[in-house]
Amino acid sequence: MDEFGDEAPARSNRTRFLVLSAVIVLALGYMIYAAFPGNALYFLTVSEFNERSEVQDGRLLRVSGKLVEGTFGREGNSLASQFQITDKDGDTLGVTLMASFTGVLPDLFFNPHSELILEGSYGGNEVFHADAILVKCPSKYVDLEDELNSAQNPI
Repeated sequence: MDEFGDEAPARSNRTRFLVLSAVIVLALGYMIYAAFPGNALYFLTVSEFNERSEVQDGRLLRVSGKLVEGTFGREGNSLASQFQITDKDGDTLGVTLMASFTGVLPDLFFNPHSELILEGSYGGNEVFHADAILVKCPSKYVDLEDELNSAQNPI
């Protein structure tokens, strides 16, 4: 007992517990806050990107589209590639975005039914420099044989 008749060790343990709890809660809160800015990055379609000049200032963003057939190029055995993407629905004909990426491409990159999401920034040379490429798998699997048959025998 202390001079006031209280139990000093009990109050000391309670204070330590409250301080430790507050530190843990603050640390968890900070980790949750720090995790969200990178995950809250929404993507624009190619036509939305081309219409909004304020997002073409070099900031990090995501652009969604579909690979334009015949535009993919790579020099020799280099990992640097250049290509164009367009809106996945194909409603806006002729609206494309020139893009570049250095690295290994995802497996379904060349699948005509896949949607590509490029994460990167728009450079001063009017090329979107992708740091990462995400591929949204097609919602419906289409067998290549079935696709060829439907192309040859339209209904």
